[in-house]
Amino acid sequence: MRETRRDTLKRGGATIAALSALSGCLGIGGGGTPTEAPDESEDGSDGNGGDGGDGEPTPTETPTATPAPTRPETPVGTLTRWMPDPALLDQTGDSGYAFLGVAPRALGEFEGALGEGALGQFQGQYPIPGVGTFGEQRALFRFARSASVLLGDFDRTAVEDGLRQYGFEAGDAYRGFRFFSPPDARAAAVRDGMLVTVGAVSSGDTTDKRPAVEAIVDARTGNADRYVDAVPDSRRLLDAIGSAHVLEGRTHGTGETFEQGLGEGTGYHVAEGETRVRAAALFTEGATNRSGMADWVDGADAFLGGEPTLRTDDRAVIATATVPTGDVTGFPGEFPGPAIERDSASGGPPTVSFDFAYVGEGAGVGVLTITHEGGDSVPREAVQIRGSGFAEVDGVDQTGAGVWQESVDSEGESITAGTTVEVGVASDYEIAVVWRPPGADRSATLATHEGPDA
Repeated sequence: MRETRRDTLKRGGATIAALSALSGCLGIGGGGTPTEAPDESEDGSDGNGGDGGDGEPTPTETPTATPAPTRPETPVGTLTRWMPDPALLDQTGDSGYAFLGVAPRALGEFEGALGEGALGQFQGQYPIPGVGTFGEQRALFRFARSASVLLGDFDRTAVEDGLRQYGFEAGDAYRGFRFFSPPDARAAAVRDGMLVTVGAVSSGDTTDKRPAVEAIVDARTGNADRYVDAVPDSRRLLDAIGSAHVLEGRTHGTGETFEQGLGEGTGYHVAEGETRVRAAALFTEGATNRSGMADWVDGADAFLGGEPTLRTDDRAVIATATVPTGDVTGFPGEFPGPAIERDSASGGPPTVSFDFAYVGEGAGVGVLTITHEGGDSVPREAVQIRGSGFAEVDGVDQTGAGVWQESVDSEGESITAGTTVEVGVASDYEIAVVWRPPGADRSATLATHEGPDA
């Protein structure tokens, strides 16, 4: 019975699901006129004098007679303007961090062409009053664990009033933005059509987040080094992926995923007839791991049923597929290569997305299937299921709070992409997936979900 339920579940895309964490960055479901305003242009170019590197590089193995056509840039191309040098942020290493960019409004132009439900998760209202819905925003960015940027047409005064409703108090003006902060470590900055937030990454994180917000604003206004300047491999990775409406990527220490790998990412560029899916992995000089990338491509869900072609361009291995836009019902998003094992004994919480699917069994109870949809690999002992509304249901893995109970990979006892746990619950459940390393005095809520009758 359990396997039958799993076979019939339809799970949403991890990349889009991760957008719900944008509001979670601030832990929520100014007077005066700034004296220095940034350039307000967010026209979709990459800010580097090009089109975001969307051209098709010539493969090193076989030259091509005619360059492949480029695709138009999207507002996601402005992501590079906002991401600061990793050294300016806490909770990140000098080798880089993970990032996510989405262009909801531009995607909405293809609502009639996309498959059913592809844009469903953009219909929700952003929890801060005055911002509007997710789908109304020009761009949504998240990076470095708990930093987020929203670009839209929202009114500054309305958003400032919304922040005050959540206990934030207006602070001083800074480079055209107004700072806001609550009594704890979180911080925000707002101006017309731009909202920057940085939240705590765990319950034990008490580091003041204003310096991180300042670093993001400084990067945007050209007053601090940017990620692509401090870590040139991040620029090379973005060039390899090219223009996209949905993009995720990361750079890291050598060999944390593929052997000699330095960074990976995936992008989805939607057009009226066909959608391009492109994944790229970057390696050290002379050590491109084409066979490793090919092995990952064979089992990846990221290509939405398309048949990717593989090519090598200098230090990058790139896989590209096109699929009918009408067949696109979500954007799964996967980082190429093996998952990065998050050390539960040190460092911050993992970056990971979970999907929840509830199936009623009658009598007010049912089965909640929780799936690791993408992101870091996490030791099972460091992940707990907590909350209320647990119930006795036959054939499930877990009927009460505690450590994640489903079987995991036999080698590392880790929860990786595709791992699931079935939990017996009442229809009014309120469940949280919590990261808490054994013996540690810190924890972080990774995801939450409520039942239909909660």
